[in-house]
Amino acid sequence: MIKNNKRQYKFFLIMTMFLFIFSGCGSSSDETDSSSDPEAIRESQISELESSDLIANVDAYTAIQGVLAESAAPTPAKVFIIENDESVEEGAGEKYVYSPHYLDLPEELQAKSDAEMNVLARLRSYYMETGTYSNEGIAYTRYVQITILDRAAGTIIHEETMIGSAPFSISEDQSAGYGYVAEYQVLDTILSFFGYTEE
Repeated sequence: MIKNNKRQYKFFLIMTMFLFIFSGCGSSSDETDSSSDPEAIRESQISELESSDLIANVDAYTAIQGVLAESAAPTPAKVFIIENDESVEEGAGEKYVYSPHYLDLPEELQAKSDAEMNVLARLRSYYMETGTYSNEGIAYTRYVQITILDRAAGTIIHEETMIGSAPFSISEDQSAGYGYVAEYQVLDTILSFFGYTEE
């Protein structure tokens, strides 16, 4: 009887150890998965951004003006990016929001607070009529104006306008065609100003 109890105790002890080991492995693997999951990383970045004071100051950043004085960015540059909200109806006045491009900046360029931010990049996207089609449809081309401001100096240190591709062909029943600026091109243009170039 005692032998049986000892065997049962041993068996119970071994099983408990196995469960402990496997449950430990599972949790560490879950943590590893979430830390390397791009979607989880993005959500974490958005959460961090929304709890910073950068978002609260977007309206103030929109109003920042400066004289054009092309020059290098301050070092180290701590950048925040805003863009016009294209969902706002025409005639209601421009509204700016934070740009998702900010989240794609290298970590060392990202401003983490209003106090730290010394460079503001402002993006303004719009479409202009650039032609007509044989069915009288209108051809529109997208433009993205990039304005980079040195916040401390109160100067515009870089400004350029990207012009989209030629409007695509349309079918007879379509009334408009659009030419686009790819989002990655906008980000690459911003990064190249700060010395980040693709190799």
